[in-house]
Amino acid sequence: MDKITAALVGGLFDEGGFSAYARPVLFGTAGDTVRDELPDAVDACYFVHNEREPALAGAQSIALTEGNRFAALGNLPESEHVLVVAAPFVLAEDDALTHLIETHVTTGYGVSVLVDKQQGFDAEGQPIPRDTHCLAAMFTYEMLQKALAAGGDTLDALVEAAVAAGAQKGVAVTNEIVEICDGGSAYIAFRAMVNRVNFTLIENGVQIFDPANTYIAPDAEIEAGVTILPGCHIRPGCKVGAGAVIGPNSILEKAEIGAGTTVNNSQVYESKIGAHTTVGPFAYVRPQCVVGDGCRIGDFVELKKSTIGNGTKVSHLTYIGDATVGERVNFGCGTVVVNYDGYHKYQTVIGDDCFIGCNTNLVSPVTLGDRAFTAAGATVTKDVPAGALAVARARQTTLEGWNDRRRAAHEKEQNKK
Repeated sequence: MDKITAALVGGLFDEGGFSAYARPVLFGTAGDTVRDELPDAVDACYFVHNEREPALAGAQSIALTEGNRFAALGNLPESEHVLVVAAPFVLAEDDALTHLIETHVTTGYGVSVLVDKQQGFDAEGQPIPRDTHCLAAMFTYEMLQKALAAGGDTLDALVEAAVAAGAQKGVAVTNEIVEICDGGSAYIAFRAMVNRVNFTLIENGVQIFDPANTYIAPDAEIEAGVTILPGCHIRPGCKVGAGAVIGPNSILEKAEIGAGTTVNNSQVYESKIGAHTTVGPFAYVRPQCVVGDGCRIGDFVELKKSTIGNGTKVSHLTYIGDATVGERVNFGCGTVVVNYDGYHKYQTVIGDDCFIGCNTNLVSPVTLGDRAFTAAGATVTKDVPAGALAVARARQTTLEGWNDRRRAAHEKEQNKK
C-alpha cells in the first residue's frame, strides 16, 4: 500500500486574530473536523502552524514559515504521496477525500485536486470545476518538492507549478465544500455537518424527529431502529443499540446505550447502560458507571463510579457513588450513599435482592448482604448480614395532646394583642 502523509496548513487568521483551524464546529474545532475527515489510508498527519495557533490533537506539529504558508511543507518526512489541505472545511459527502486519494493513487497522476461540483467537462473528459480555488490536493512527494521549489505561496500556485513541471492533473468531484474562515462560515459548516450526519442516519433507519435541533457526532454508532427526540446532544464516542429512545433533551458523551433502553431528559457520561433500561427524567450518570439490563434509574437520581446489577430500581431522588450494587435491589426515595468524609472516598457493597428503605443513609465503607432490608430513615454505619433488617434511628416518642396545648397557648397570646 502506498505511504500517504496529510499536511494541514495553518496560518489563517481573521481580522480579530482568531485562527480558522480553532473555530468551533460540531463537538470540536475546524481542525478536528478536517483531521477526522482524513481517510484510514493516511499514515501520518501534520499540522503546519505557528505559536499563535494551538497544536492539533492527533497531528504532529511543523513550524510555519513566515511569508509563505506552504514553504514549510518542504520539511515533511519523505513518503510516496502528500495530501495538502490549504484551509479547514466541511464536506457534504463523507467519502470525498477517499475519492480524491483513490483517484490520485490508482491513476498515477502527479497531482490531483478536490473540486466543489463541476460545470462540464473539458476536451479530455476531465471535470471542469465550478470554482478554480483549491482547498485540498494530492501530490506525489517528488512532484510536491518540485512545486515548492518554484516558490508557490498558495495551493493553487503549487498545483499549477506541478503541472508546469510535467505532472498530469487529476480531478475528484464532490457535492459541496464549505470553507471555514470566520465565525459565519464556521456556522454554515456546522449546519452542513449536522445535516450530513443526521440525514445519513435517517437513510440508515434511525428516526430523528427534528434534525435541525439534534446534534450528533460523526463517529457516533447508532443502530437502525433507534429513535432520537428533539434537543439531544450525542457527543463523540457514543454507541446506541437498536430500539433505544434517546431524549428529548438528553446528553450522551462516550456513552454506550443498550438495545431498547430509554434515556429521557438525562445526561450520561463515559458510562455503559444495559438493554431495556429506563434512565430519567432528569437523571445524571457520571463517568465510570455500569448499569445492567432491565434497570430503572429514575428522576433526580445521580450515579457516580458505580455498578448497578440487572433488574435494580433506583426510582427517584437518590445518590449512589463508589458503590457495587447487586441484582433486583430496590432503592426507596431519598437514599444517599455517603461515600466521602471530606478527605477520602469509600466503597459500598450491596448484595442481591436488597430493599433500601426511603431516606436511608449508607455510610461508607459498609456492606449489605443478600436480601438485607433497611428501615426507612435508617443511617447505616455497620455491615448488615444477609436476610437481616437494619433499623438505625431514634425510637419514636408520642406526647399526646402536646400540639393542641401549643396551639391553644399561641391563640391566647394572639388574642391579647
